[in-house]
Amino acid sequence: MLGLALHHRWITFCLTLFIAIFFSFPSFASERLTPLNLDKTEVSWTKLSFKGKEFFAKLNAEVKLTSSSEPELNTVFIPSSEGIPIEAPGLGALVIDTRILIKSIIANVELQKIAWFHPVNLSAMQYVRQRIGFKDSNKVYRFTNKGVFRVAKQPINKSEALQLPEEWSARNEQFYPYPIEVGGCPSITVPMSLIYLISASKMSNFNKPVTVCVFNKKETVYLDIKKEPAESVQLNHIELKRGEAVQKNILILADVLSLKARSITSGKAIDNFTLIGLQGNIKVYVDRMSRIPVQLTGDYKSFGQIQLNLYKVIHN
Repeated sequence: MLGLALHHRWITFCLTLFIAIFFSFPSFASERLTPLNLDKTEVSWTKLSFKGKEFFAKLNAEVKLTSSSEPELNTVFIPSSEGIPIEAPGLGALVIDTRILIKSIIANVELQKIAWFHPVNLSAMQYVRQRIGFKDSNKVYRFTNKGVFRVAKQPINKSEALQLPEEWSARNEQFYPYPIEVGGCPSITVPMSLIYLISASKMSNFNKPVTVCVFNKKETVYLDIKKEPAESVQLNHIELKRGEAVQKNILILADVLSLKARSITSGKAIDNFTLIGLQGNIKVYVDRMSRIPVQLTGDYKSFGQIQLNLYKVIHN
């Protein structure tokens, strides 16, 4: 009898331990995300211009949205050493080209980020990150079914830095494989395409937090987009539409979205996620009528929080 009682106690202990361990696993280990189904006709703009300043830095950014046909992509896309490259759909890809000029007490830096992505599900095909003015570099990322292949180039001296990036001779290649958890991602995109995502989505889509998988420099992360309480925003920008310029100076109640990145494998917060030069607690303020981002806030490196305000928009 004693042996039987001990046996039952052992089974009960094992079951309790199993249940405790099983349910202690964080939810990110089994996340299955909903595929995106975006419509590019919902996006009313082709170019957005922002500017902002902090005591030690000024930042100007231009975001341009265009499309690229399949023949054009064949001349742009690089081959990958591993995996099967993500190809464009028959109708081609959308291209978002961002140019950022930063003037600070340290240096004047020009950043350019170009992303080719699917207009419906946001899947990235290729991504370029270029920096001129401080630690010059040019990095091209080719997305595949197994991970991201990167080719990085740098000038070897000041003389070579004056040449085009195509002429820089310091070169290295790296492949960043996807972790197993990426199997729950219906698509993998890049930070800049989130501006398109916000404009192509109804704000009601964010009544519940939306999570997308984003490749951030060296790793794929979860990016949680959460709707926050609306806030008043003073608009003061120029709108160009059908050749006519209109100055818009009005106080609006803007929808607010917060963006926070976390590790796919550990669930821990990712601090270096960057959108238009901003990091940390990033917030995007959206005009309810046009779905255009009119303001962004976040941290710029060690200079503290900076606010980017829309000062010009060019419509379709």
